[in-house]
Amino acid sequence: MPRIITAAVYKNVWLVILFLLCGANSIIAQTDTTYIGKFDQEFTARISMIQKVASLSHENNADLNLEYRANNPFAIGGGLSWQGMGFNVSQAINYTDKKKGKTKSFDFQYHHYGKKVTFDLFVQNYKGFFLENRKENYTLFPDMKFTRYGVFGQYVFNGNKFSYRAAFDQSEIQLQSAGSLLLGGGAYYTKVNYEDGISFHEKMYQIGPSIGYAYTYVFSKNYFVTGSFTPGLSFNFEDLNSKIDLNPTLHFKLASGYNADKWSLNFSFLINRVYVSYSDDSQISVNSGSLQLTYIKRFDSKSRILKSLPSF
Repeated sequence: MPRIITAAVYKNVWLVILFLLCGANSIIAQTDTTYIGKFDQEFTARISMIQKVASLSHENNADLNLEYRANNPFAIGGGLSWQGMGFNVSQAINYTDKKKGKTKSFDFQYHHYGKKVTFDLFVQNYKGFFLENRKENYTLFPDMKFTRYGVFGQYVFNGNKFSYRAAFDQSEIQLQSAGSLLLGGGAYYTKVNYEDGISFHEKMYQIGPSIGYAYTYVFSKNYFVTGSFTPGLSFNFEDLNSKIDLNPTLHFKLASGYNADKWSLNFSFLINRVYVSYSDDSQISVNSGSLQLTYIKRFDSKSRILKSLPSF
């Protein structure tokens, strides 16, 4: 009787990975303050414009390159933080191009940026995609869908000089240009229902290592650009007795912004691509990420705005 990897077993694999990542984060070298600085203010408020992206890609050796995209609305978000604690809320703007069809989705993404360890959590369910054939001409695929649950983590070797936080959550500031080698991996459960010329209905578990590099270039003192590129491999299987396929993965992050004493402006772009099928004549991948434009305002306890708030 074949042994099946149950959801409970897979959950335990994720918990072990998270435990190891969080444990590694406690082994933190002393921060080099000539490279990474702190802001003087205690409180931070932010407002963001967010566009989540999701797609299924199909490529083959006949120069076919199809990108089936979800019709996602953009959202407006806001948040407050104090001494490393905070909360954020967002509201989708219910306006999408009707020519692109309707997408039903649930997309939860959490991105943690520690000094030595970063990790991303994904809980995603998308149904309904469109294919752009020519300008303003779309083919709709209302039954095409994918589901993905996963975690992707990295160890930042040069975390005492290079700060992911400075690039992506603006809780620190990168004072000098620096980079770091990244080593990590990911674990996912993915289910895809795809039909367009070929029929692809698969559910699989994926786990594998990755290695990459991140670098922040600081110029004119207040401006920065950060790029992070991490290719990897994943072992794909349905259960313990099934054939194991080896497929590539790719995680890319980009951020750019300006930091003043009491405010910042930041743009970020995150994308991850995990192949669910990869051969010489056909490649199918699941892609997701986000674009975000954020304005950050900082306050201290002596701020007039904070003093005007009622006390409890």
